[in-house]
Amino acid sequence: MVKRIIIGTLVGLAVYGGGFLRAADKPADKTAIAVPTIAVMPFECRISGSAAEGLGHSVADLLSSQMSETGEFELADRGEINKIMGELKLSTSGLVTKDSQLKIGQLTGAKIIITGSVFKNDDKNYVVAKIIGVETSRVIGTSVSGTSSPVELIPELKTKIAGIVLKNSTKLLPALADHPSVVDELKKEIGESPANKSVFVKISERTQLNVDPAAETEMKKLLLALGFKVVETPDQADFRITGEGLAETSGHFKEFFSATARLEINLHAKDGRLIASDRQVETIAGPATNIASKDALAQTALILAKRIVPQMK
Repeated sequence: MVKRIIIGTLVGLAVYGGGFLRAADKPADKTAIAVPTIAVMPFECRISGSAAEGLGHSVADLLSSQMSETGEFELADRGEINKIMGELKLSTSGLVTKDSQLKIGQLTGAKIIITGSVFKNDDKNYVVAKIIGVETSRVIGTSVSGTSSPVELIPELKTKIAGIVLKNSTKLLPALADHPSVVDELKKEIGESPANKSVFVKISERTQLNVDPAAETEMKKLLLALGFKVVETPDQADFRITGEGLAETSGHFKEFFSATARLEINLHAKDGRLIASDRQVETIAGPATNIASKDALAQTALILAKRIVPQMK
């Protein structure tokens, strides 16, 4: 599971903590902070020989550890990344596709992916890194080289990557999902067809403090704004949206509390046919745990709605 994934905005703030935060569209209660989560993926090793076996994974493990130790970044758990790569049947070469990057981001909450390659030329080793904005598709490269082993070059690479991410965070990160922008985006995609369609929504969700219908409320509000008829019983509904959401406290960031939410959604047609099944992980940091938990659940609902609602035409 992701250590912590923190997204959102703090009203009026464009820069915080070394320029990492940015002004952006805000969740409903306008209290959260935007900090990108980074997933360090295995590096491709182009060095032959038994000594190089597993080197790409070793480089990624060490880079992830050193970036986490700085306290400036939130890092997706390496074990979870390897598990997801196995589920998606991805090799290091498969990470270059946009679909793969988006899927990894959805499952880990990562907004930035770091990957690259390791190779040798004459007597020098090279470690080349690509810093990829998962949703913006912005790619920035950097590299280190020397006669030292690739592993010994990682501290220098970490410093370079940290500087690039801090300087270019506004270019690498996507704008946050908020209610007005999601409504506008979906109206353009689905048109006027929802007027005669009814939807039943039931999402079981809880936080560590209590049962909280934040995701369900956000989903219903969005559907009503789009012109759907939201009904209280599933019997006659044209579509049924059901799911489960959980928000857990994930610690502190600066002086704020953070909560990580995981939301799983199923969309069924009136005849019971499963149309779509999807999930999203997001984290919010705010002035109180309960606020962060509600914001995290609401944010996952908005993001999932952008993928689910177009299938209800």
